[in-house]
Amino acid sequence: MVDAAWFFQVDSDELITLSAAPEFPENTVLALETLILPFGLSRQSAVTYLREWRRMAREFGEGYVLGTPAASVERVDDEHVKIDDMYGQFDDCSISNGDFEGFLEELIEYLTGVEVN
Repeated sequence: MVDAAWFFQVDSDELITLSAAPEFPENTVLALETLILPFGLSRQSAVTYLREWRRMAREFGEGYVLGTPAASVERVDDEHVKIDDMYGQFDDCSISNGDFEGFLEELIEYLTGVEVN
C-alpha cells in the first residue's frame, strides 16, 4: 500500500483544508486547495472533476484546460500539469499528472467518509 501524500481536514467553515507530504511545495498545496474550494464537501463534485479530466485526456490528449471557479488546470503533456491562479491567491505552478490524479483520488476517498450536515 502506498502512503498517503495528502492529508485532508474539514475546518470550522466546513471547507476542506489540506497539507501534504514534504515533497510538495506550500504553493502547490495552496493551489490545489484553491482549486477544490468550490467542491465544498461534495464527493460527487470531485468524482465528476476526475472523470472529466480523464475523459478529456482520452479525447484531446494534451493542451486542454479544466478549471473550477477558483483555479484552472492545464494538461501540458502526458506527464505535466500546470495549475493557474485566477485571483492572485497563489503562484502558477506545476505538478506531475500522476500526483494530480492521485491527489483527486485521495480527496474522493477522504470525502467518502465525511458526513455532510
